[in-house]
Parts: sequence; C-alpha cells; structure tokens
Amino acid sequence: MEFDMSYKTPSIEELCGRMQIEEEEEGGLVLEGPEIEQQGQEFQWCLVGRFLSDRIVNFQAMKNTLASIWRPVKGVSIKDLGPNLFLFQFFHELDISRVQSNGPWTFDNLLLIIKKLSIGEQPSKIQLFHTELWVQVYDIPLGFMTERIAQEIGKFMGVFLEVD
Repeated sequence: MEFDMSYKTPSIEELCGRMQIEEEEEGGLVLEGPEIEQQGQEFQWCLVGRFLSDRIVNFQAMKNTLASIWRPVKGVSIKDLGPNLFLFQFFHELDISRVQSNGPWTFDNLLLIIKKLSIGEQPSKIQLFHTELWVQVYDIPLGFMTERIAQEIGKFMGVFLEVD
C-alpha cells in the first residue's frame, strides 16, 4: 500500500481563513413569553453589593447578621456570587426600599456598598465604589442654618442629596 504524502491536512487557521460570510443575518435571538417575564419579575427587588475591603468576609455570619438586622417582612435570600460580591434578593418592594434608605450598612466594621440590580444587568459588571452617607455638621453660626448652606456643604463634600 502506498500513501500520497504530498497531501497536508489544513490547520485550523487555514480553515478559518477560508470561511466567508456572504450576507449578514437579520435579527438575532429574541426571547419572549411568560417564562422571560417571570424571570424579570423574580429579580426585580435585588441588590448587588460588596464590602469595601480586600478581606474575606465570613459569608454565613454576614448572611445571618444582615438578615436579623434588616428583618424583611417577606424575607431575603443572600447569595455569594464570587470574591466579595453578593446578591441580596428581597420579596417585597417595601423591604428593599427600607434597606436602601436606611443605609449605609456595615458588617464586621466593613462598609457594604449596594446598588439596585436592573433587569438584564450582570452583577459582576456593576461598579460598586460609591455609597450615600449622612453627614452631621456642628457649630454652624446662627443665620447660616439654612437648606442652601447645607446644599453648599454637601456639594463641597461630594454630591448633595437631601437635608433633614
């Protein structure tokens, strides 16, 4: 038996180089139906968060502590999404609103930075570097305790949100 050794098997690079796309395909993958809508509603009250630290957080202790502090009426599911990234899923709008408005939150002296997750948003792509803080200012002279002065102080420190 003789083999023709002149035939060479083409490499992957050569095969890919020969590929041609003759026309662009129309549309794309379109997902519709009740299952898709249900998935979106299931994650409508979610926060994604991370702690402002490189330290590893004891997940079970953090989960138990925050759940007992927040005391959500309809409950909360806390999932570990990766190194220092967590998903907080609430089951009622009032629970998530209360957690968002009563922060900032800490655990083990670490600041928790949270952001509401939008439907279709990928948690690992969310930038978590900013949080809202209440600031008390003391010894303001009489006549200067106005909302306008508070706004100016807030703008000087960062972004002014509201005055109490």
